[in-house]
Amino acid sequence: FHSQCRKGDRGISPQESLIARHSRWHMFMRSAILILFASAVRADVYMQFPSGSNNRLAEGGGNRNNNNRLMDTQNNAKGGYGYGGAANNKAPPLNYMVGSQLSITWTSQHSCGSESAECQNVIQYMCNDAASTPAGLPQQSPEGPVGEGPARDGTDGNTPDPNNPDEDRGLHEPTSFYQDCDARQRNQGLYIADQNLNNNVGARATRQNPNGARSGLECPEERDYYPYWHPTPWKDLAIMTNNMALCEFYAGESQNVKPKNYCEDPQHNNEQDCGAAQWKTQPAFGIPKPMCISAPVQRENHLGNSGGPNEVMVNISIPAGAGLNGIDDANNCVIRLRYNITTSDTRACESKDYFTKETCEDNGFIWSAAFLDSRDNDKDLSSTPPMINQNPKVDIGYGGNGGTNSLLELAVNTNQYGRTFQDRSHVFSIQARPEALPLNAKIFNLNAKGKRGNIVQTYPATEYDFHPVDLLVGSQDYIHVQWTGNDNTNNNGNNNGEGTNNEDRHNIVQMVENGLDVPMPAADATMFDVAYEWNPEPTGPFAGTRNKAELTKQFALVKQTGCLAAGDVNGDQQRGNCEKLNSASATVDLGLLKMKPGEYKYFSSRNNNFSNRAQKAKMTVIDKNSAPPLAPVSLKAITQSNEDRKEEGKVWLEWGPSGSALYQGTDGKWYTGKTEQEWEVFDYSVQKSPDGGESWYNVEECKGTTPNCMVDGLWGGQPYAFRVMAGGVGGWSDPSEVAIAKTESTSLSDSCDAQKAKQADGEFLTSGQIIAIVCGVIAGLLLIGFIIFLIRRRSPPPPPPMKTAFESVPPPPATYQ
Repeated sequence: FHSQCRKGDRGISPQESLIARHSRWHMFMRSAILILFASAVRADVYMQFPSGSNNRLAEGGGNRNNNNRLMDTQNNAKGGYGYGGAANNKAPPLNYMVGSQLSITWTSQHSCGSESAECQNVIQYMCNDAASTPAGLPQQSPEGPVGEGPARDGTDGNTPDPNNPDEDRGLHEPTSFYQDCDARQRNQGLYIADQNLNNNVGARATRQNPNGARSGLECPEERDYYPYWHPTPWKDLAIMTNNMALCEFYAGESQNVKPKNYCEDPQHNNEQDCGAAQWKTQPAFGIPKPMCISAPVQRENHLGNSGGPNEVMVNISIPAGAGLNGIDDANNCVIRLRYNITTSDTRACESKDYFTKETCEDNGFIWSAAFLDSRDNDKDLSSTPPMINQNPKVDIGYGGNGGTNSLLELAVNTNQYGRTFQDRSHVFSIQARPEALPLNAKIFNLNAKGKRGNIVQTYPATEYDFHPVDLLVGSQDYIHVQWTGNDNTNNNGNNNGEGTNNEDRHNIVQMVENGLDVPMPAADATMFDVAYEWNPEPTGPFAGTRNKAELTKQFALVKQTGCLAAGDVNGDQQRGNCEKLNSASATVDLGLLKMKPGEYKYFSSRNNNFSNRAQKAKMTVIDKNSAPPLAPVSLKAITQSNEDRKEEGKVWLEWGPSGSALYQGTDGKWYTGKTEQEWEVFDYSVQKSPDGGESWYNVEECKGTTPNCMVDGLWGGQPYAFRVMAGGVGGWSDPSEVAIAKTESTSLSDSCDAQKAKQADGEFLTSGQIIAIVCGVIAGLLLIGFIIFLIRRRSPPPPPPMKTAFESVPPPPATYQ
């Protein structure tokens, strides 16, 4: 806790404060901007892929059964997807390959990426295959091992009980994590507005959760604040935010790279109260920092896309070494998405000496909700700085005397101005890539998402679709095709769709154009004439090498068995009706493909009725090893003084990483935006042109991944053009837009400029003109010499010349002195 805390307060010690030296000890409060109505309307974040559970187990339709099964989502009970298969017949989980690209998508109700809210989307994962405490936490075994691991969906939909662990119930965080949180005193340095927190429930009490209610075995304080200051089992994948001023701080405070401290006596949350002997350090995970990227602008109060064909999306790489003892294979993994939003009404300065945004930023500090702390508690709109309080009444200038001069009452619930929403995937697996694949080969995941039903029945989930819908790969890339579906998407009896009721099923057949709804004949299909394929089936009727015909059939009929003869099919609900894919498994893994260059369009024949006719997608395979990164942007060329070598010019270059553009942060300032493309770049190449772009030369000293460079050794007083390319697995990107700068003048360049000016005024002879004159003079002298020679042949030599007054070389003409 901060060194200026009131006597008797307890919290994080100055030594343990996340940013004690920079006055950031508040631990990054997350609050929310909401419009609250009389009814208890919840805001939402829903992970659309991988399918977010929203606390569901097997129940795929209608409302979820248990709002607190594994987490506090703050979401509507209708959201989410059931796990693959049915309650009494759980399907195998999806199995992603190490290093493969997974596109995580979600929809959120409130804005992110605009000035109206400060936001963070934090994407994390955890794997735990053992009946023991997962990595990242002190190793403990309270109440028996089933309370510590492995991570699991479970088959019993009740909330795990920390006092009576049950292997049939779901489990993400271990029992010891919750018990430590329950015993540990909450951080009293945090901003809680005017909320009254229950101080008898430890770190379970937060502004969002003032009474310490339990959801699964999560720790509410860890859930509501990021980065957290004590150990956590969650490893960070990416942070998407509009607070670009703090982007590097978020990444640097991640437990991926920074150790976290804890007390062996769990009631204490700081070293001073704990004592040095019991104050321990949990090592960092020792993995790379998470990506920190710019949040795209999203529309407020609207669950939808963010200006493109997809929901908000970030591409992550499936991590290596996630299994036991650092092996690649991991069978029990979960992805967690947290969505934190903060109203603009609750912000403070990094320095407590300033109370307005203008004076704060004018003095070089950051204005953000991150810097609220307990000193801002119990304030109202008349305070300095003003803080919004519970349901305030405001006078906008009419006196507030009632009647036609009434005050205005605002609908404000301050525990919802500190708001964290979340969703989590069901359990999935990670597998090592096949030995036949090169280690640097890129693998893309192609999956299916959504649930059975029309748009109204599935909302706030989505109808069926392939994911991604528009996939771009190279000829040496691999595509892993798999999906899973729920067998209980009844949506309270309404589940428009084809085939067996309640079940999600898919297939892939090629078509000529996206506007058509009839597949190409197998003989004409080119999609499965592949360069390489890997079959995940080691044994059985679908094992072995697959040629074009077999691949086309497996993708169309999805490895069904027990099919009825054509004459015996007489209804959609027959299990043996393979025409409707009724005999397909809930989870289907069709293996790896390396495609030949071309454009391929495809759809699912089952999910093709009027309600959901758009399960269609496109794959483009370019004739390159892999797709190169996007071109760098916002290139600037700035002329520099060269004090060391005054006869040479020097230019400073800076540019935005690939895929970025100018981005307006939540503070209203402009930044160079960041996307995951930055992590696709292995090298930059800078080129210069002294002749207006007709010829380009590499700048050898400008190499590496840093998006800036000093170019020296240039001609003085000379305009240069510059451009930059980004290099990745797929080769070099297109060049950036050109930037132009003129180097500083030198004595030589000034002389040249003077000559050019004279030439332009007709006062200076060009080298060509001089050569012509010299040649003319020589020719004239030769002619005169020849004439003299003839004369001399005709007359005697002349007398010696007479002595003149010039006894020495005459001085030059005055005009040349």
